[in-house]
Amino acid sequence: MQVLRSAYFLMLRGLRESARQPAVELTNIFIPMFFFAVTVGAIGNIAAGAFGVDNFVGFQMPVAILQAVAGTAGMAGIATTVDIERGYFDKLLLTPAPRLSLVLGRLAADSVRAMLLTGLVLIAGSFAGAGMEAGPFGFVAILVLAGLFGLVYSAIGMAIALRTGSPQAAQAGFLIFFPLLFLSPAFAPKEVFAGWLEFLATINPVTYVLQGMRHLILEGWSWRALAEATGSILGLGVLTLSLALAALRYRTS
Repeated sequence: MQVLRSAYFLMLRGLRESARQPAVELTNIFIPMFFFAVTVGAIGNIAAGAFGVDNFVGFQMPVAILQAVAGTAGMAGIATTVDIERGYFDKLLLTPAPRLSLVLGRLAADSVRAMLLTGLVLIAGSFAGAGMEAGPFGFVAILVLAGLFGLVYSAIGMAIALRTGSPQAAQAGFLIFFPLLFLSPAFAPKEVFAGWLEFLATINPVTYVLQGMRHLILEGWSWRALAEATGSILGLGVLTLSLALAALRYRTS
């Protein structure tokens, strides 16, 4: 299929660009790991008594994963604005590549980067004592969830980039993640939240991605938790991909 073939080669281009700028990826992994270490160090000793969480390292590891994913998911939008500013995006429009592949290739590159960073966080978490009750396949399941979340979340930055052509505006896609993270059970179980915050966490798709990953790490396999995590990612993807495709139509009209 021409769309997938073109998207594949555009994905490879995006990954080569990332390989040429390793400092960017180091930042994307350093910041989540820094907050991971600080949060575990500050709260880990009281988590069991305060929240009933015995393995706070494992409890926090999905937060670090999603922070890393959100960081790298901004690359698609920023890289697209660079292409627009240099005129390269217009040249791509003149090629036989289907226009849909221009979006999918960038998003796929972010998805691959998200899985690579997730692997690093999982390895670091294992050395820190997080464990993995779901076993080796749980490791794989978390990589897949992270890759899917990275793909659909990066569509926010892509939509902004295509609509505005501004690198500064495209970076707003990453900033949107912080309210979503803090309105989820990132640092404590949802059950200890105030009523209004518990309600917001319940309707927040990030909550279910976190809980799906946590279940694999702390308790093992739960098809319900995985279904809720996958469903929330797909639901978010319907929204973000629709926005990206609408912005693509605007840019190419």
